[in-house]
Amino acid sequence: MRLLILHQANVFGGAERTTRNLLSHLDRDVVTHITLAAPLALRAFMPDVYDDFVDTASLIRHGWFGTPDSLRLDIRAGAELIDRVRPDIALGMMHYSGALIALGARRSSHRPRTAASFRGPIFEYIRRYEHGFRRLAFLRVAIGLAARAADRVLVPSQGTADDTCRHFLGPRSRTLVIPNGIDGAAVRAAAAEPVVGLEHLPTELPLLCVAARLSIEKDVHLLIEAFRRLQQTHPCTLAVVGDGPERLPLEQRIKDWGLADRVAFVGHRENVFPYMRRADLYVHTCQFEGFGYTMLEAMACGTSVLATDCPSGPREVLGAGRFGVLVPPGDAGALADGIAGLLADPGRRECLGVLGLERAEELSLARMAEGYQNAFRDLLQGRPPRPAGET
Repeated sequence: MRLLILHQANVFGGAERTTRNLLSHLDRDVVTHITLAAPLALRAFMPDVYDDFVDTASLIRHGWFGTPDSLRLDIRAGAELIDRVRPDIALGMMHYSGALIALGARRSSHRPRTAASFRGPIFEYIRRYEHGFRRLAFLRVAIGLAARAADRVLVPSQGTADDTCRHFLGPRSRTLVIPNGIDGAAVRAAAAEPVVGLEHLPTELPLLCVAARLSIEKDVHLLIEAFRRLQQTHPCTLAVVGDGPERLPLEQRIKDWGLADRVAFVGHRENVFPYMRRADLYVHTCQFEGFGYTMLEAMACGTSVLATDCPSGPREVLGAGRFGVLVPPGDAGALADGIAGLLADPGRRECLGVLGLERAEELSLARMAEGYQNAFRDLLQGRPPRPAGET
């Protein structure tokens, strides 16, 4: 089987981690040839296990839906890429790459089976950050056309599937949920490395941790507001792992509140696991989430997790509260109360840590890779999709 993966992104986050994990764990006796098409900036984060690499910089000009004209140009480029690579299966990671693959295949002379891997509830992003009737209509039409053109739509959560089918009329019969996976043994080995950058934090206080791109939609501002409220009744420290446009505003708020001695901004780290393992509690805040991979990473480290119950990943990853604590989104008071409750109850944190390890073993990388491989086989053989884990 010849596989083309298009991932048009210049930053590294949860979706890019999925691509990296998929590349590393596909059975090469099944997928005999892999072509990765991506910008050079993304190539540096990917394992060198593919057979061919296509730098998309000179071919595909955009990474998101701009205008109808720019989309048409990139769809034509997607068709050119497919004709150049001639795969059996063409996979587009994230909504834009998925659209270029699904719609580009309709224009190509080589007609592979196509899969669009939509990584999150895009309607939640659109309604918050896109404006204007024409703009919204264009996005609804473009994403809807891509969802209906793809032979399979692969998503990490049922919430993302519902988002695609409800708001963009994606066909449920061709939409398949394959949860993200993790390699627990590899995580535990990586977590044993030293922690750097927390030296100024008082060690007698419990440590909270968050690992995220510091952008508006990750809602880390909500966490530091809850953190400020906790200092009077449940003093604690905080490790912020990640970088992004909101780092300076976040750091300034911490300084203004006089809490710089209790917060460490350690920046982007290739290995986030030592920080998660060192923490007494991992906190996940986001306005919307397709899966929430860092929660699974923290659970694989044996650290208890608390998350805001945003659409739509946390509820599924945490088993509706079985494997971690869920609090209402956008409510700093509720977040502070949830954190305080866990800080005051070490026994519950320990119990959640054990349950989290079980959840991480259940959502394994092997299971995820097998889910993708089954989807590819079913596409080639004309079979309907089967749930992840079913053989």
